[in-house]
Amino acid sequence: MPDLHSSDPQSAAAVSPAEKDMTHYSEASAGREPRRRWSGVLLGMGAGVLLTLVGTQLLGGRENTPSDQTEAPPAVATQTVTVAVVTPDTVADTLAINGSVQATDLLTIAPQASGLQIRQILVREGDAVSAGQAIATLDDATLQADLRQAQAQLSVSQAQVTQRQAALAQAQATLAEAQQNLARLQSLADQGAISQQELARQRTQTVTAQEAISLSRAEVESAEAGVRSQQAAIDRLQTQLSQTTVRAPLAGVVAERQATVGDVSAPGTPIVTLIQNNQLELAAEVPQTQLDQVAIGAPVTVTSNADSRIQLRGTVQSIDPVVDAATRVATVNVSLPASDLLRPGIFLRGEVTTSSRQGLTIPAVALQPQPDSTTQVFVLSEGNVVEAREVELGNRIAASGDEAAQVEILQGLASGEQVVTSGVGFLQDGDVVTVVPQDS
Repeated sequence: MPDLHSSDPQSAAAVSPAEKDMTHYSEASAGREPRRRWSGVLLGMGAGVLLTLVGTQLLGGRENTPSDQTEAPPAVATQTVTVAVVTPDTVADTLAINGSVQATDLLTIAPQASGLQIRQILVREGDAVSAGQAIATLDDATLQADLRQAQAQLSVSQAQVTQRQAALAQAQATLAEAQQNLARLQSLADQGAISQQELARQRTQTVTAQEAISLSRAEVESAEAGVRSQQAAIDRLQTQLSQTTVRAPLAGVVAERQATVGDVSAPGTPIVTLIQNNQLELAAEVPQTQLDQVAIGAPVTVTSNADSRIQLRGTVQSIDPVVDAATRVATVNVSLPASDLLRPGIFLRGEVTTSSRQGLTIPAVALQPQPDSTTQVFVLSEGNVVEAREVELGNRIAASGDEAAQVEILQGLASGEQVVTSGVGFLQDGDVVTVVPQDS
């Protein structure tokens, strides 16, 4: 290959255009080669510096790890809850009973007037009535007619009395005249001026006048007796008329209507039955073997499985003296407070307090049953952290009025500790919570 760098003119002239181009390219490449080397050196130095910085940051991060662990961020509350304090309270031992509600005194109200149709019944079952309130009215048309007739007859009898009294007055006047004539004739007879026969005739007239007075007095008395009889008839009719309005003898609540409009009244046929003073009682059956646990006056908590609103406090009023020979049970009668929720015949349950003692109680809503049949609660500890703790339960205290149901704690809690009462189903041991007041 010819030397491209030869100074021979001919040789230079002999170089083709293509060879000239290649020669120019070689020279240009030769000029750029140094610049490429410096660029590589600079890139290598930059990469080294970058790696050094990254390594330093990584090493620095590893060195700072222990200090980060000692300054962990504060825990965040997971739930808002309410709490209740474990408090000492009186815990009662109870005996479960059940039975039906019945009226303590059930009165049957029947009309006193008989043979009259019932015109109106003014009350319905469940109505509260006061003493003397009208219950029903009877048809009084016949009695009103009889009364008018008796009043007219009374007027006749009173007129007869007036007539008889006038006749008595006339008889008394006749007697007075006869007595005067007898006295005058007696004086004349003593003087011999008249005959004894004439004197005797005057004496007879005087005696007749006296008998007329006795007869007149008897007639007056008879007429007055007639007046009294008619007045008695009027009084009786007025009484019967007052009885056409049947009234409640005592305050109470209507238990049952036993008659309808149009029925004929009879003294032995009741119109309604009335629960005296709305006083009801629970007649509960107690086995003979448990009677010794029941005392007169013992408090009883009464509830209903059918109506959760029924939560009452009663008292053992009496124990029937006879034990059923077939079932060996006796009836315990528990007096109940007045309540619109109670009706004779409904079934209720009760718990008779047989004894009492001091114990620790918490609201029943704080309990969290577990699959293994144990029960746990969440206790609020320092820092508002909850601790799951297993507890042993004792007696349960039913809710009453505004008081929530409580439960006795035999083991697992101490007096003064606080247990979570809301949202317990969503908590786990160690959760941090926010505590709010009960009424929030």
